[in-house]
Amino acid sequence: MTVDTKSKNTGDTVKSATQNDLFKAKTNDNEQGLLKAEKDAVTVPFGAKYGGKAARAKLREHAILSTTKIGGSIAAVYWMFAYGSGWVEWSAFLVGYFLSMVGCIVGYHRYFSHRAFETSKPMGIFIAILTQSAAQGSALHWAANHRRHHAMTDKVGDAHSPHFDGYGKPLKGFAKFHHSHVGWLFDRTTTDLSIYGKGLVDDEIVMFAHRTRWFWYFVSAIIFPTLWALAFAGPEAIIGTILIAGFLRIFAVLTVLQSVNSICHLFGSQRFKGHDTARNNVLINILTMGDGWHNNHHQHPRSATSGLVWWEFDPCANIIRLWEKMGLVWNVKWAPRYTKDESGEWVQEKPKAPAKQAA
Repeated sequence: MTVDTKSKNTGDTVKSATQNDLFKAKTNDNEQGLLKAEKDAVTVPFGAKYGGKAARAKLREHAILSTTKIGGSIAAVYWMFAYGSGWVEWSAFLVGYFLSMVGCIVGYHRYFSHRAFETSKPMGIFIAILTQSAAQGSALHWAANHRRHHAMTDKVGDAHSPHFDGYGKPLKGFAKFHHSHVGWLFDRTTTDLSIYGKGLVDDEIVMFAHRTRWFWYFVSAIIFPTLWALAFAGPEAIIGTILIAGFLRIFAVLTVLQSVNSICHLFGSQRFKGHDTARNNVLINILTMGDGWHNNHHQHPRSATSGLVWWEFDPCANIIRLWEKMGLVWNVKWAPRYTKDESGEWVQEKPKAPAKQAA
């Protein structure tokens, strides 16, 4: 299946929102947060909620994730200087990084957020496990936040905008990078699941991922490095492998993935101009295994690939292509290929005419 026009819809039931759709929610859960918001002259944008139980849960979850990842990474650096490291720790790091990035790009992003393909329940559970093993938070909230980002890109209400904070305040200087990279994880704004969670909250695989996410974080950070150390070295390598291939690797994946939100909206090239600030960034694309063609992605958000010309490297798209050929996924949405016309403008390649059969 080919996507040949730009889609503003990031999910089957999610419609584009505009800056004029601002409103103040009046739910009981949001009431306490709104009192503070009104005091600070904050307008809660459409599709967002301020304060309440959801905000407290968000802050608590990211506090735990950040503390363990950063603490474990600091301990990993100390361990490397104090005790050294070798091929066992770093081979586990590379394998874990590959699997975690596939979980992020194929799972969190292209499957759960954009539904770029369909699959069976067993394969969906496998993707959910890969996704939550990357430990970037709940697949439910990740996908809902990402849908809000597409609906409100660069406007008040964008979940991780480099231009406005979660309360609609314009950002300048370093604050632009900080908020879009990590600051948004620790504000009191959350995504309204009644709007951007449609097709997610009633999906049993998404909810499986959401409910079991802490278990898969433990498996990814502790069990996987332990088993790798025992298989290729011995008990003496367990601690170093957990620190380097567990916590440091998961923190590296987080840092790279968050760079799509920050760096890819501030630095890079734009093939498609005039829509928003999304940019293609070669370095981030290499590190994310295909998600750095962010300007391309915003042009064709529901596509299973972000690479639109032959030389645009997208390993995660190749994985989806392999799964499609194996019959593991189907109804895959592929963006059209692009080429330059005589005037130097990027245009969609014309489909090749089917070969004529001999009489």
